[in-house]
Amino acid sequence: MGKATILIVTSRWDTTAYAAAEILRRNGRESAFFYPEDIPLRARIDSVFRQGKWSNKLHTEDGLIDLDDIKAVWWRKPYVSRPSKSLSRVEFPYARRESEYATRGLWELLLSDPEVYWMSDPHNIRKAGNKMIQMTKGAAHGLTSPKTIITNDPEDVRRFYDECSGKMVFKSMTGPFLLPGEVEDEYIPETFVPGMPLVRPFTDEDMEHVDSVRQSACMFQELVEKKHELRVTVFEDQIFTCRIESQENELTRHDWRRQDSLPRATAGELPDSVAKACLKLLDEFDLRFGAFDFIVTPDDEHVFLEVNPNGQWLFVQEWVPQLRLMQAFVDIMVRNS
Repeated sequence: MGKATILIVTSRWDTTAYAAAEILRRNGRESAFFYPEDIPLRARIDSVFRQGKWSNKLHTEDGLIDLDDIKAVWWRKPYVSRPSKSLSRVEFPYARRESEYATRGLWELLLSDPEVYWMSDPHNIRKAGNKMIQMTKGAAHGLTSPKTIITNDPEDVRRFYDECSGKMVFKSMTGPFLLPGEVEDEYIPETFVPGMPLVRPFTDEDMEHVDSVRQSACMFQELVEKKHELRVTVFEDQIFTCRIESQENELTRHDWRRQDSLPRATAGELPDSVAKACLKLLDEFDLRFGAFDFIVTPDDEHVFLEVNPNGQWLFVQEWVPQLRLMQAFVDIMVRNS
């Protein structure tokens, strides 16, 4: 491994990070990958405190990462520490907790260094990732969201269903994925929870089983009629708008994120007022990146669904090549490293 100035904290499946690292290398910047899931079995922390200062190094399967050399951090999608399965039920969580304590210390030291650029601060990502906070702050900046409830009370759901005249959708708040460390059995990363779609209309038949919401807090929203949808990707002050023709295909009418039937997409436009609101929202969360989802109604109203503070974006450029997201990202990281 060469002398890396950019640290990419992610997981092993992250194809976007690998593609970006290659473009960064062509632009004269070496990146180092660190996978927190590798601690403690496949990676080693080497932190020494002397004369009032920490010296921090990470030993990985790819080589040594000296954190004193790092000028920029790209916080992508890291998984949690994965200690040995040979540990007991008491030892395993303790080992994970200790490892995570140490790695959090490394990140806090880098975050406290004003010369290290972050895309983005993981604390801010975590806060901004909550849809309840997003919708509240979005409304303060003039963005309109659907009527929504979050509840585990079946009676609340029944009342809301009637209020929406039966036009209601269920939404997963965290995504229907099982991640490493969240299940004890072996699994394939990003495995779907069986029968758990991201977004789908609720039906009268579903209402017959509505008592099951007692098992978990659930989000329900009023179904909003769509003309098309927008995926708006923001890097600092650069906005890239992708128009998604989700209504052309019955399979993508309610959720275009189907890998078996991706809808047609083109470069789109965003009203100035909505664009300014997106920038203000990212600024309030102190983020340098955000992936926004909007519905555009038949009356051309822009309805704000969510902002993913650490979402996927390379697929947008592959989908609509004239949207030069990779170039925008690389320019920012090169400039700040």
